[in-house]
Amino acid sequence: MKRLSMRRTLIACAVAVLATAGANLYAADEPAKVVPPGAPTMAAPAKAEALPKAETILDKALEAAGGKAAFEKLHNTVITGSMEMAAMGIKGTITITKAEPDKSLAEIDISGIGQVKEGYDGKVAWEMNPMQGARLKQGDELAATKREAHFHEENWREQYKKAETVGSDTVDGKDCYKLVLTPNEGSLITQYFDKKTGLLAKASQTVSTPMGEIQSDTTISDYRAEGGLLMAHKILQSAGGQDIGITFEAYKFNMDIPKGKFDLPDEIQALTKK
Repeated sequence: MKRLSMRRTLIACAVAVLATAGANLYAADEPAKVVPPGAPTMAAPAKAEALPKAETILDKALEAAGGKAAFEKLHNTVITGSMEMAAMGIKGTITITKAEPDKSLAEIDISGIGQVKEGYDGKVAWEMNPMQGARLKQGDELAATKREAHFHEENWREQYKKAETVGSDTVDGKDCYKLVLTPNEGSLITQYFDKKTGLLAKASQTVSTPMGEIQSDTTISDYRAEGGLLMAHKILQSAGGQDIGITFEAYKFNMDIPKGKFDLPDEIQALTKK
């Protein structure tokens, strides 16, 4: 239940690009072959697709979702929805509250298990769940939480020191550009943007958890208008051999957030003093 951010969060393979480049260099070093008169000739290979710059793709995605000016008018967001791990028969409800500049709280009530909470108050990243109790996040996990809590995602340049387009791929039948983003902190993120709509279709990355690092693949779909913006309503996350389906049912913007909503719980405050 990590990767709960609304649009893109999440997440790099230049192997295919490097392999292609290597093959081209190798071919260039080969001696020219003499073709006998009348011999059949091979058709020229199709010209490789010219890839747009990552900055262009990311800015297009922002415009496709509603435009930077519209996002800049937001000060907080409350998202409600549901989650399901069908293979394990687990269901629950989700409420995510985010506020500028960098505060977040995810509250997940799981039937038969209890409540899981994850939060960031601008300094401390934490989690509380019935299985592990209260804990603080450190290292890459802290960096990822801090990045996801950054409210104004339209200012993506503040979060990434490098972005490059590495190729094309298909996600659920959609032709997509494949980007690799290098955050200021933490591991690389691979993102796939629909060539037709410009919207984010998938994100992949290695996620740090208390059980170690796991590969997380998140597909994003069902974009619908919410307050003049296009927001994703369906998320499917595959991580650690499990699939988690998330449905976002409502987005509410610029709400009256209760005072103290992002304050650290007593159990977390006690950990910060150790």
